[in-house]
Amino acid sequence: MPPRSKKELEIFVESIPAFEKPKLRLEQYPTDAAVVAAAVWDAHMRGLLDDVLDLGCGTGRFALAAAAMGARRVLCLDVDPEALAAAKKAAESRGLESVDFLAAAAPALPLARRFKTAFQNPPFGIWSGRGTDIAFLHAAAEHAEVVYTIHKLPTLDYVREAAARLGRRLEVLERAVLNIKPTYRHHRKRIHKVEVFLALVY
Repeated sequence: MPPRSKKELEIFVESIPAFEKPKLRLEQYPTDAAVVAAAVWDAHMRGLLDDVLDLGCGTGRFALAAAAMGARRVLCLDVDPEALAAAKKAAESRGLESVDFLAAAAPALPLARRFKTAFQNPPFGIWSGRGTDIAFLHAAAEHAEVVYTIHKLPTLDYVREAAARLGRRLEVLERAVLNIKPTYRHHRKRIHKVEVFLALVY
């Protein structure tokens, strides 16, 4: 039975395992369950969960949430085969058969088809290289009619301008503070707080 509320969907997302061995160069952190639920539930309410792309899917939180909510076809795409293996295992254990998996680099997608909706939590460009978040946005906009995307709050105007250059509009759906537990060797704080926004680009 699919989740019947946004809260049930959040609980479902929280059950999806995080990275076993996160890679700093890929800026791998588990995408916040509440933010994932907010995005996927919004897409569900708008009737946008049909043909879905999870770009830089990691362990598959967006992809599996969309599949759990009844998405007909879902592609979970990531450059990291270990993350994809974890996502595939999580999908299989939950009986989610509508999810396919592809190992590929997001900014240069080897895809000929378009999707109704893309979800992404792109690297913010701190360790992966400046502009990575916008490269992800370009790829998502090229391959999907609408894009749900997460970015650092201070970059809001910059991302809005990038969307405008693509001929798209950006609507902020939520602002949130991510509480990131120590993940990498350079982390010294018990919790790292990062202000982000969830946007719909269409």
